[in-house]
Amino acid sequence: MASTGMAFEVADSAEFIASQSERVSISQAGVQDAAAQLLSAPLHSGFGARDALEPLGLDDGAVLEWLFLVDTMNFCFWSDEPTLFTVEYQERRWTGYRAMVAALAKAVEAGTPVYRPAYYRNVTCDQLSIIFASTTHVTIPLLNERADVLHEASCVLEERFAGSVKQLVAAASGSVQKLIGLLAQNFSSYCDVAEYKGRQVHFLKRAQIFAADVWSRFGGKGVGEFDDIDSITMFADYRVPQCLCYLGVLEYSSELRGRLRAGQHLPVGSEEEVEIRGCSIAAVERIRRQMSACTPKAKHITSAQIDFYLWNFAKTHSNEMEGYPIHRTLTVFY
Repeated sequence: MASTGMAFEVADSAEFIASQSERVSISQAGVQDAAAQLLSAPLHSGFGARDALEPLGLDDGAVLEWLFLVDTMNFCFWSDEPTLFTVEYQERRWTGYRAMVAALAKAVEAGTPVYRPAYYRNVTCDQLSIIFASTTHVTIPLLNERADVLHEASCVLEERFAGSVKQLVAAASGSVQKLIGLLAQNFSSYCDVAEYKGRQVHFLKRAQIFAADVWSRFGGKGVGEFDDIDSITMFADYRVPQCLCYLGVLEYSSELRGRLRAGQHLPVGSEEEVEIRGCSIAAVERIRRQMSACTPKAKHITSAQIDFYLWNFAKTHSNEMEGYPIHRTLTVFY
């Protein structure tokens, strides 16, 4: 299992991968251009006060349970087809990750306490298929795996944290790195690591994003107060690397570009997948340092804020990015 000090290990892993990468490289000119663009962009912490799809009326403990549920299932929303998993809610059509969140919000609105660990301890695939009913023929990917991670999460919470997400967060004692370590050490689906060039490397996408979501949702106060939030890196998924390619920050070899354009899947833990994820993290760290070097006002910008911006940029510019395909990996890690 992974150790504590996780956020720094992620950054170190990323620099190691970037130094050894054979198929993915980071353009310094692209880093400088992206930093200039981000300096004039409205960066925020993610949720602001409250995510629009978060159910109303939840107390702090229930909000933590909601965030944990959403982040425990925050993986693999891409489709091999042009059509995506889609949910209608609040007179809107939501796709991908937001479709999952909308489906869960609909369930809560209908009286199903999906965010309670006691509820999802024994939730069945049939029950999940009803909750995640899609308005298209494309269903949510990896349904069985989602049931498995929920069962494990509930059992671990019960056995080690008195069934309480709030107790899990409190056990971190205000340290985001300790919280990341607790997640990676206790929940197998959060232990997002790989072997690369004879070394174990860390990504920890969902562990980091849960910590960032708690910090963001509570405005860095109360249960969301962490004294080391700036140690978090970006969250290595498949959408932000696509955006970094579009912005000219990442460059892929012609062979890798060809495989991605052909829609080939990259096995989890393969060198190609590890290089895309590791170089993405290293690239965002370099963008952050470049921004900080340009102006004192940027010294407190976090990699998480840059990630939130790039992820949303990719979603709102998806048509322009069609020539920059995502990498497709079936995994519970992202």
